[in-house]
Amino acid sequence: MSLGFQGEEVASNYLKNKGYQVLERNFRCKMGEIDIIACIHKTLVFVEVKTRRNLKFGLPCEAITKNKKVHIKKVAAFYATKNKVEKINQRIDVIEILYQGEKAYIRHTENAF
Repeated sequence: MSLGFQGEEVASNYLKNKGYQVLERNFRCKMGEIDIIACIHKTLVFVEVKTRRNLKFGLPCEAITKNKKVHIKKVAAFYATKNKVEKINQRIDVIEILYQGEKAYIRHTENAF
């Protein structure tokens, strides 16, 4: 199992435990991909998951470039239009997963960008 997939599994389970309904994982279109699409309290949440084994290359969130943010926003807008949910409250969150040994540390940032 790849590190990215493993991190997405942890993030998905974390969200479910927090009361989110996970609607889709790895939603793809020609503009890009969103790792997790979930819903909580009538808010559609697009989640970018970043997973690392160490901090050698910085915090996981530092890997989300300006270009990546633009793609995520475009994919989120496409998803909302395609599914006719443009009028529902929406936000983009980031979940960072840092593994230290077998333990996974999670940081969830709501309305990240």
